[in-house]
Amino acid sequence: MKMETLKCFGFVNFEDSEDAARSVEALNGKKFEDKEWYVENAQKQSEREIDLKGGIEQEYLQEKVDKYVDVNEGLNLFVKNLDDSINTDDKLRELFSEFGTITSCKVLRDDNGISRGSGFVAFSTAEESSRALLEMNGKMVISKALYVALAQRREDRSAKVQRRRKKRTTRNY
Repeated sequence: MKMETLKCFGFVNFEDSEDAARSVEALNGKKFEDKEWYVENAQKQSEREIDLKGGIEQEYLQEKVDKYVDVNEGLNLFVKNLDDSINTDDKLRELFSEFGTITSCKVLRDDNGISRGSGFVAFSTAEESSRALLEMNGKMVISKALYVALAQRREDRSAKVQRRRKKRTTRNY
């Protein structure tokens, strides 16, 4: 005899994001008729996948951060996939200000002065930079999941790209 397990779920739309946040806070983890509730903001599949992989990726990312920090101080972050509304240096600075003292902040622009959706944020300490990277990479900000990585010097990045190209064109037969 095959037993079916019912997966009960539902969606609630709120007019006010603060009401939604309060509901998540109040109901997540609570029991109702011997079932523990999981209450969270709805996410797209791509966002859920980022969250599911997050544990493994966070460990890997921390190892990379630690290695990079030892070698290059690790103060400067590259940020991409910025929402269109984050189009000034001040808005980017505000987004990352909770992590520490920002020494410089720049949104990249095209020839017409329009944001390219990416930029750089530099912190005063490697610890601040590391915390910002770990907490902000993959985080949904307005409508997009941010990509945050340690910035690389142009020469280092170019050399890495050249090595990848060489690997692809060199085949072992």
